[in-house]
Amino acid sequence: MLSALRKKNKMFGICLKSLKSCRKGVVAIEMALVAPIIIMMILASADIISYLLANQRISRASYTISNLITQMDEGLTESQLSDMMLSLDEVTKPLDLSLDGKATVTAIIGVGTDGSTPDSYQVAWQRCFGTAVGNSNFGSAGDTVASSVVPANMIVLTSQILVVTEIVYNFTPLVGFININDKIEYLSYFRPRRGSIENIVNDAASTSTC
Repeated sequence: MLSALRKKNKMFGICLKSLKSCRKGVVAIEMALVAPIIIMMILASADIISYLLANQRISRASYTISNLITQMDEGLTESQLSDMMLSLDEVTKPLDLSLDGKATVTAIIGVGTDGSTPDSYQVAWQRCFGTAVGNSNFGSAGDTVASSVVPANMIVLTSQILVVTEIVYNFTPLVGFININDKIEYLSYFRPRRGSIENIVNDAASTSTC
């Protein structure tokens, strides 16, 4: 009986050794554990990258339109301004700003005694592009603008103009795996370099009113 037990123990030891040395199926098990994590990381990365790229394009569009407008001489026409606004779709490709966003260009003028610090600010004119719902932080044409919303480093004297471009874009994640803020907003401030552009010249082109 003792010899039978020894034989059984010996056989059991041999089985354990064979199990120890057998590596079949290990890779499959490891992949089964790791694959879901890798897939989640890929999906999350796709959403984050698409969000960062959308932010980059919207910020560039806001900067570009303000920069273009403030390079114009006095006598900026409706057709010129309309062409600049239409270029926003090119700047933001592959995003569709005209459908999923809204750009608002506001000209703020200092009101008071010429050459001095303004008593107040007012919206001289305002133009929009895009069909998304969104209101300007500066009101509408003719509205008084609170001095608190004019950046302190943008010195605007009486009768001088400050052009502000606000862009709001309703972002949709590429995959939708992670919850990302669905609204991207950017503002850019520029002062005219060659003329006051206090008014837009009507040249029979359609006006992109807000």
